[in-house]
Amino acid sequence: MSTTATSLAALAALFMAGPATAAPQEPTTSIKRDSDPARSLAEPSYQTREERLNARPLDWNATKGKPKRKTQTAAERKAQAGAKAEHTEGGAPDPKADEEARRLHPDDWKAPDQQR
Repeated sequence: MSTTATSLAALAALFMAGPATAAPQEPTTSIKRDSDPARSLAEPSYQTREERLNARPLDWNATKGKPKRKTQTAAERKAQAGAKAEHTEGGAPDPKADEEARRLHPDDWKAPDQQR
């Protein structure tokens, strides 16, 4: 097995593993802002200092949901099997780099006899 294929297999296994934290036991429900269920919910009040101090932070683990594995299609498997590692060319240098360097660091651009 080539190193490219090995690294692709390791990368695929990493993405298929999913998060290390446990999923919430209760199902999550999404409510859109202008829907009828959203209008019937009471909005929390944070007008007084006591209400702000008693407010509880959002439990991120309860709201993230459960990831689902996606099976690859035949076209995706074929594209991955024929994929080759590629490198892109570097971009062109900034044409205003010297101008900016002279502006930001004027002492570095002085002649050696003028420095001090």
